[in-house]
Amino acid sequence: MKKFVVFALVSAMLIVGISAFAQEFTNIFPPVSNVKYGGTLRVVTTWGPVAFNLNPFQPSGQSLGMGPVMYGTLFLVQPYNGAMTPFFGTNYEWSNNNLVLTVTIRQGLKWSDGQPFTPEDVAFTFNYLKKYPALDTNGIWSSISNLQSVAASGDNVIFTFSKPNTPLLIQIAQIPIVPEHIWSSITDPTKFLNQDPVVAGPFLYVKGSYNSANYTFELVKNPNFFMNTPEFGNRPFIDKIEVRSLIGGQPLQYLLKGDADWSYYGSGIDPYTLWYNKNPATNKFWWPTSNANILYLNTQKYPFNNVAFRKAISMAIDRKALEDKAYFGTGGYDQSPTGIIPAQQKEWLDPTLTELASQLNSFNIPEAQKILAAAGFTKNAQGQLCGPDGKPLPTFKILVGAGWGDFITMAQIISSDLAQLGITTVTDQEPWDTYISSVMTGTYEMVISWETGSGPSPYYLYYYEFNPAFSATTIGQNASSGWSRYTNPLITDALQTYAQTSDLSLQKQAIATIERIVLQDVPFVVLTNRTDFMEYSERTFVGWPSAENPYAGAGNIDWSDALAIVLNVHLK
Repeated sequence: MKKFVVFALVSAMLIVGISAFAQEFTNIFPPVSNVKYGGTLRVVTTWGPVAFNLNPFQPSGQSLGMGPVMYGTLFLVQPYNGAMTPFFGTNYEWSNNNLVLTVTIRQGLKWSDGQPFTPEDVAFTFNYLKKYPALDTNGIWSSISNLQSVAASGDNVIFTFSKPNTPLLIQIAQIPIVPEHIWSSITDPTKFLNQDPVVAGPFLYVKGSYNSANYTFELVKNPNFFMNTPEFGNRPFIDKIEVRSLIGGQPLQYLLKGDADWSYYGSGIDPYTLWYNKNPATNKFWWPTSNANILYLNTQKYPFNNVAFRKAISMAIDRKALEDKAYFGTGGYDQSPTGIIPAQQKEWLDPTLTELASQLNSFNIPEAQKILAAAGFTKNAQGQLCGPDGKPLPTFKILVGAGWGDFITMAQIISSDLAQLGITTVTDQEPWDTYISSVMTGTYEMVISWETGSGPSPYYLYYYEFNPAFSATTIGQNASSGWSRYTNPLITDALQTYAQTSDLSLQKQAIATIERIVLQDVPFVVLTNRTDFMEYSERTFVGWPSAENPYAGAGNIDWSDALAIVLNVHLK
């Protein structure tokens, strides 16, 4: 991915505001001449069984995940470089030494029930997250956010901070805005299913369309959406979206048969031989590297609470085999055990940590065995690894999503590698709803997943992985991110240092501090680079994001990127 902007530039933009918002809006939503309106966009996902829940504050594993295309946000954020585009907000400005953020709200907005959308709705939404912390999965009001108050004032919403925290703008920008006249009467929003939602975004849920037999549902164009006017090209161009939730590898079959237009599926497939090469004129994919695949070890369970044990596991895994067999080399071989993605490594990796990172990333069974022996772990006569108490370790489960071929492949390789240490594992395939529940409640032992945070600098990775506000202290308690359940006060201090300064050198020092701790304590094990996995067909629709036109990320229908995608895609 070559579109990354040096974060010094992004940081400066966050502090002074974006003066060319109008141009940025045009870049994302360019006029389309002779556009052909109408059509039904068919989407297949790999969520598996999904509950009929349209609460936009619930994780997609617990809901249909349609918040982004139904509700909308203050700004759109390009995930790979942090570029921001006005949406419900038309501008923002930092003042008073970055203690006050003023967001101007677009005038003339309406909710789908005809009620006016106001700055008061925006202020209500953010204060609602404060009132119900379980909904605040982005940490807007976390203990280290420094946000003091949010209030409407004329056409503006004023965010006041006790200490500067300009990076929080990325999170603020992407919160779905809900109507006060509906949600103010909801007394327990954590259980609210929101099955007849009032929204202000481009699409509406078709009442009664959810089918629990095959997990399908429909969305239609919102006539009250602000871009549904000649000024904006009467967006969205499409009339309807049909979503089908599947298990495992079926999405590719729907695409190949012409029964779907869009999927997000990289589960152990070679996108060239199985999709693109079958019809290069219409079968397209975009897999930019944006994240990393992680082996999370539950640090609240023995022996994963032992640093030496975690370090030995990292050194016993053949990462080249993972990349070759799970991704066919599409993700590259330059993964970092710090979790920092390749596009940010030159700018952000501390060069003094190169040797330590290389050791941790190496495939070195003998060294892993030495580390275990030094910590009191030894093999018995049967070749089983025993703990310092002399008792053989039990068989551990490696949790993966059911039918996720890439993760299943990696689990099998890891199982074979760890067997050389005397560690026995089995692959535990679970459908999405039970998979994500096990991960978030900490009932798993080992799980293959993705980094829970990403953004235009490593700060966002570490913010979500190690912010105590997102973690949990007991098994069974929900952790919205940071699934290793590892926290460290030194990391917390470094995150606060980063957020409270615009000095790039100080920000780099803060990130380097976190990098060193990650390499020393191994709170998670980086397996491979993770690309996004967007496949789409140009048989019927065009206007998709791509490497040549990355106006949005290569995401799924439930990602924030989907908002820009469904507003640009149109009939061929």
